Amino acid sequence: MLERVEQGEPVTITVGGRPVATLEPIKARGTFIMRAEFVRAVIERQADPGLLAELRRLAPDSTDDLPDR
Repeated sequence: MLERVEQGEPVTITVGGRPVATLEPIKARGTFIMRAEFVRAVIERQADPGLLAELRRLAPDSTDDLPDR
């Protein structure tokens, strides 16, 4: 199985036929990408836009008044 992973194939680990994990090869060190590509990748993975408002409603206090260390 590790030979398959080493060749680039992700392998799903199951327990009793139920998938519980994925074993995948470690990606090589990152390479340079253009800014536009980076921004596109980040935007696609942003949290729910309503999350910030909900968090502020649930926990309105902030730490903005604490001194920097």
